Amino acid sequence: MFTLFQIIVIYVVLLIVAYVAPGLKPILYAAIFFILLLYIFSMFLLPFSQTIIELFGIVPGPYVKLLVGSALLFVLSETVAMHIREEGYGSIASLSQLAMKIVILTLWIPHLKAMIETLSSLITK
Repeated sequence: MFTLFQIIVIYVVLLIVAYVAPGLKPILYAAIFFILLLYIFSMFLLPFSQTIIELFGIVPGPYVKLLVGSALLFVLSETVAMHIREEGYGSIASLSQLAMKIVILTLWIPHLKAMIETLSSLITK
């Protein structure tokens, strides 16, 4: 509930800035967006992901952590890309999404390699 109040206050501040100093609106909007994104990420998404990891803690291997981490990185990437796209920089948004997808694939490569080696050894036996 307190977070909703904070978001409403931020919205009102942005409306006031848009009326008083329209030239500062894009800069303040971007700064407030990233501060709020960091706040929501640290206060809600990280504890939620820890709960999910603990819930599926019985699953062997690092796959649950990788899935949850990949999902968090993807959500973060989509949110930032949407913000960048709304500001009129669609090509930069696409590049940021591509970079995050490469990061996610890089996280999975060692585990996929081990899984492929295990499967190939089972097939060749």
